[in-house]
Amino acid sequence: MIAVTGAASFPAFIARRLALLVLTMVLVPSLSFVMFTLIQGDITAPLDVLRALATYLSATFLHADFGSTSFQSETFRRTRGAFDVVQDGFLVDFYLLAGAIVLGVLVGLLAGAVQATRPRALISRALAVVTALALSSPVYWVGLMVLLLFAPGVGSIAEIPFLSTVGGYRAPSHDLLAFVRGIWLPALIVGTPLAAACARMSASQLLGTLHEDFVRTARGMGVGNRRVLWRYALPAAAGPVVALVGVNMNLILTNLALIESVFNIPGSFRYIERALTNRDVDLVQALVLEATFFIVLANFLADAVHAWLDPRVRTGEPN
Repeated sequence: MIAVTGAASFPAFIARRLALLVLTMVLVPSLSFVMFTLIQGDITAPLDVLRALATYLSATFLHADFGSTSFQSETFRRTRGAFDVVQDGFLVDFYLLAGAIVLGVLVGLLAGAVQATRPRALISRALAVVTALALSSPVYWVGLMVLLLFAPGVGSIAEIPFLSTVGGYRAPSHDLLAFVRGIWLPALIVGTPLAAACARMSASQLLGTLHEDFVRTARGMGVGNRRVLWRYALPAAAGPVVALVGVNMNLILTNLALIESVFNIPGSFRYIERALTNRDVDLVQALVLEATFFIVLANFLADAVHAWLDPRVRTGEPN
């Protein structure tokens, strides 16, 4: 009976998270629109603000219209609509974001597994130092240093042939190998703080999980240490690690915008600084909506994986 209830609760958990996703997708852009409307001062009466908000929501979600098709200031000129800017860079943002998350979680889990299973080894101590550096180093500085020291054609120490370079991004439909070359390093740099956080969390979780009864039972049945780690201990400890993705999404998107500028990657978020500086409200609103989508989607997927790995999450039972 307990197993049936747990299984039935997973679809209900997913449905609740989907409803929260939809609500957030509407609420965050609405709050942003009201804030910008009040700052501009053109509309101040509460009823007028509500009418303008209703018009904005209808145009955004029913007609994909984020406002005027052009914008011009003394320092920045945009001749495309805000929706077109986001549409052109959306897949690039998605590729870079997905790569950063996947690399961050995988590298973090592997580093945490090494630290948990070999806590006194030299490699574990080295990983602890690297983790501390990764958490304290700005990603744009890391990107610039890697380019200046190791990029093909400009590396002052060594030139690594397959290293990503400035302006080296290519669409996967045009040249898959060039796409991988152009995006792997930016994705790794964007995901570095996530990898460091996942390494610390997974090491802490594994240190406790490796002493659980079910792990000792598996060892007593003759299961090898490597299989115990990958088949039993790591899946049990991975839930809280995956949950870190949702917690760190704001930082990941900030790093993504910075790295897109450093490597000249044609994503949408590289325009956020210029849009804010020039008060290009339409483009800012479009980028807020895109960022909200990525944040709620990542949180939804992280919650789903966490609930699948740990059934207690679905019912709110204490760990």
